[in-house]
Amino acid sequence: MNIYLFWILFLGLWAIVPLMIIKGRVDEVPKIQTSPKVKENKKGWFN
Repeated sequence: MNIYLFWILFLGLWAIVPLMIIKGRVDEVPKIQTSPKVKENKKGWFN
C-alpha cells in the first residue's frame, strides 16, 4: 500500500511543480503602459 501512495505523491509533485513555475513566470510579466509619462519642465532653483 505504501508504494501506491509513494507513486501518487511522486507523480502529483511532478504535475504540480511545472504549473507553479509557469504560473510564477506569467505573474512577472511587466504591465504595459497605455499612456507615456510626460516629464514636466520645472522652472526654479532645483530643476
